Amino acid sequence: MSSRKATHQLWDVSRGIVFAGGSGSSSGSVYPRLPPVRHQSVPAGPAAAAPKGGSAVMPSLLPTGNALEQLSAGQGAVGVQGNVATTWTVTHTTAVTVAGFCSTAAVDGDATENEDTAAGPNVAEAPKRKDMGPLSPPFTPLEFKIPEETYREAKQAAEGSPKSFWTYDMYRGPGKDGSPDAKVKVHYCTSMRTTERVIQQYFMDEKILGFDLEWMVNAPKSFGPRKNVSLIQLASPSRIGLFHVAAYPRKDSLVAPSLKRLMEDSAITKVGVCIKGDCTRLSAFLHIKTRGQFELSHLYKLVKYSEINMPGAINKRTVSLAAQVEDCLGLPLFKGGDVRKSNWSQRLDMEQIRYSASDAYAALQLYAVLDHQRKNLNPVPPLPYHAELNLPIRLTEDQPPTSSEEEDPDLVLAPGENITPVDCSADLDPCGLSNSSIDSNPPLRGPNASLRQPS
Repeated sequence: MSSRKATHQLWDVSRGIVFAGGSGSSSGSVYPRLPPVRHQSVPAGPAAAAPKGGSAVMPSLLPTGNALEQLSAGQGAVGVQGNVATTWTVTHTTAVTVAGFCSTAAVDGDATENEDTAAGPNVAEAPKRKDMGPLSPPFTPLEFKIPEETYREAKQAAEGSPKSFWTYDMYRGPGKDGSPDAKVKVHYCTSMRTTERVIQQYFMDEKILGFDLEWMVNAPKSFGPRKNVSLIQLASPSRIGLFHVAAYPRKDSLVAPSLKRLMEDSAITKVGVCIKGDCTRLSAFLHIKTRGQFELSHLYKLVKYSEINMPGAINKRTVSLAAQVEDCLGLPLFKGGDVRKSNWSQRLDMEQIRYSASDAYAALQLYAVLDHQRKNLNPVPPLPYHAELNLPIRLTEDQPPTSSEEEDPDLVLAPGENITPVDCSADLDPCGLSNSSIDSNPPLRGPNASLRQPS
């Protein structure tokens, strides 16, 4: 073999496989010549990771094991498409393109400007929020607050991702053991006896409570209270009660005595959005005559339009909970249609618990934030009256309002928020809406919104 001429050898690293012809020519190479770099082995670099500012696409196309070791950061990376081989220089990252797909592995350090160009348009950037706004949470006078780091992470999360939404479980406050980072506790009660104990022990002494209801969408009156008032939510600064009336044992009364006493006590203010509709349901199906109803939309309009000296725009037009949360608490409230329209008569899953607990807790935090802002106005307007009294919104103690005081059922929504009209009688749901009555523009400015003129 050693005496044989190189031109007559079947294999050579620089030529591939050659079948000798009669003339001894090497032009009969069957396969294209491969770059020498493909046949060199180098020590493996650090573990592969996605490059800064990019994401790996089709990770199954990324060479693994010894195949990845063949790509030397000092000698370049090879892109193969069809029968064409190209080489480019990469200092810190190795990118392999196969038939139009790109996978990227970080070798050491951040990519330079040249490396970003080498990776090409196939590497997609992570989605970002359109306008992050302030990275510190809005002030709340309550002891339970969102830690700055938690709030910052939510603001910087990809828009629409689970971490980008406002939820009750972001809040931390003082615990019984003196720790400063206790979580908000949720009591999920599926019997009248448990409801009675939890309300007596944790909620009867509160003066302000967040309040909300959940029920089966489009349930007719004939379906009864378990479908029409499935879940009652109450929230204090440190605790949330979920009283699942629909899940009570058949032998249980649906109305715990303490719940009825709390709801009918005008000295305990229950705060919510479209609260008169919820309380009408309680009256119609559970015979609870709620007093101390407080419509957050009235306080929201009073504070926001007083700030910009537009008293004529203060009215009783309802502003959705989601719009108020995003404006005043700085993060969007998740209002997923699938959860909202889910079966509330069955035992709740964790997604339903988180959704329903967040609604009631948002109402409480909104009241605290808005009332704090009201007290800092000059002059300080009085609080709006309880909603069941049907009295006008006052601008000052001795000055009558300048806007119409007739109740307006229209609802102002957050950007992108949709409301499915509820098919039930007006007396049960004053906020049941038709599409023609929906205003998709929130009325005012907040941490993430520019000033909008009232409609």
